[in-house]
Amino acid sequence: MPIWRNVPFAIIAANVRSDPYQQEAILSDADELIAIYEAANVTEAHFVKNILIDEGIEASVSEEDQPLSLPITPTSVLIFRRDEDRARAVIDKYDEEQEARADRPDWKCAKCGATVIGAFDECDACGAPRPGTEEEEEGDE
Repeated sequence: MPIWRNVPFAIIAANVRSDPYQQEAILSDADELIAIYEAANVTEAHFVKNILIDEGIEASVSEEDQPLSLPITPTSVLIFRRDEDRARAVIDKYDEEQEARADRPDWKCAKCGATVIGAFDECDACGAPRPGTEEEEEGDE
């Protein structure tokens, strides 16, 4: 019987990762799943996953098949290592858009007069579009 059969898996994995030759083999596996994005919550993780899928990149969310899991660890978006460069470009664009939205000033709704948080494109009170958005321009036509 091989000696490794009685050794816990965690110890075997730690030993493999400490050997640089075996580590290189592990890190170069194109079919290995890697975490590409750590989301603030499950909803954001699924949103980013869907953006990646729309770009033709196969993606999944960690723990998505465990509906009753506790949010002890952050939810990650997983991809295959072979798609890492394309996925990073998509996620960088997403992050830039999110930062730009967060930096927008609050605005006053022309329809109901409510003050709306700058990141929103619609009034959260009445649903009217933000002035200057594509939705507003379509509604004017």
